[in-house]
Amino acid sequence: MQLAAKTIFLILLISTSIFAQNRSSKSPSEIAREQSKAVVVLEALDERGSVLGQGSGFIVTPNGAIVSNLHVVQGAAMVRVKLPNGDVYKTADLVEVDDAKDIVVIKIKGFKLPVVTLGDSDKAEVGEQVVAISSPEGLTNSISTGVISGVRRFDTHRVFQLTAPISNGSSGGALFNSKGEVIGIITYLFKSGQNINFAVPINYARGLIGDQASKTLAQLQPAPETKESVKPAPSLVDSTEDNEQIDGQLSGAARGKRGRTALDPVFTRPDEALNLFSRLVENLGLYTTREVGELMAAAAIVKTKDTEEIEEYTIKYLSSFSGLAMSFSKPERLLTSVELLVNWSVTDLENYYDKKYKKRTVGKDKILDYGKLPTGRQLIAVLDGNGNVRAVRFTKAK
Repeated sequence: MQLAAKTIFLILLISTSIFAQNRSSKSPSEIAREQSKAVVVLEALDERGSVLGQGSGFIVTPNGAIVSNLHVVQGAAMVRVKLPNGDVYKTADLVEVDDAKDIVVIKIKGFKLPVVTLGDSDKAEVGEQVVAISSPEGLTNSISTGVISGVRRFDTHRVFQLTAPISNGSSGGALFNSKGEVIGIITYLFKSGQNINFAVPINYARGLIGDQASKTLAQLQPAPETKESVKPAPSLVDSTEDNEQIDGQLSGAARGKRGRTALDPVFTRPDEALNLFSRLVENLGLYTTREVGELMAAAAIVKTKDTEEIEEYTIKYLSSFSGLAMSFSKPERLLTSVELLVNWSVTDLENYYDKKYKKRTVGKDKILDYGKLPTGRQLIAVLDGNGNVRAVRFTKAK
């Protein structure tokens, strides 16, 4: 009898625990109903009030502090904030900025505004269910669901990789865990990928949040270029110097060029970098060094190899998440190889391209060989010692 009583008590205890856990998890509709009132549309305006771009944000204090991505507001003279209830605010005030992590906290003059519930992003795990709420293309409170499919480490911070579908204009939106707590700031998407999207953990923004404006949008404007900063750097068209000379000249003369550091990439969004990469792939065997040089005139391009047969050039940071390497044949100087330098898992590669490859070893490199594609080009992925993808390389088929 005593054993039966203990068994019943144990069953009740386990049932109560499971019930409590289930109560702590919320459905996407519950999260949307409770939290979406604080997810807003941000419109970047120029001096004349014309819209330069649009993104998302979320309110974190009742007095009007809003977290978003820096790239959503950078270059704007004013930001127009649209709340889901129809209220509209304008502001040029900033609380704080983190350039490296693409975070900004802006300030509107609000009172008793709805706020999101902040969570602890350090507790987030791969495989965890998430809900993204943002305003793509101005469509307020659009919701998508998925999981955290990976955690990526970059030079200055980590990012969550997501399977939740993300659209243009979602930058700065809120990523919620199953408890309805914000654990990330939606930051980047791959337009052509299969749900390869990213969010910056919210804990990076916690120390920036406050209600006291410390600067304005005008202070984000790029400083006027000096004579030194606009001197032409060695280009694909004209360079004949050796690597050391070119790199030295770029260090001093290419301050107006982008792509030398993760803090100043050529593109702020990985999908834009991927679009350029795809354009180069489509023009393998057609583009000359001059055409590529004109296409990427704003990029700091460094010559890394020069032999009797080929010239190679690199951009260290095409985006904060990728670099670029290109090879040109001599004497024609035609583009023969283009390589995206990445930090992907094999699953990322398979999601973006395909699973139909052969594993091979070439010299010291382990590669995944897709062979000759229907387009007439050849594709391989180069792996590092840990089995992660470090480069995706397209060459013109022979």
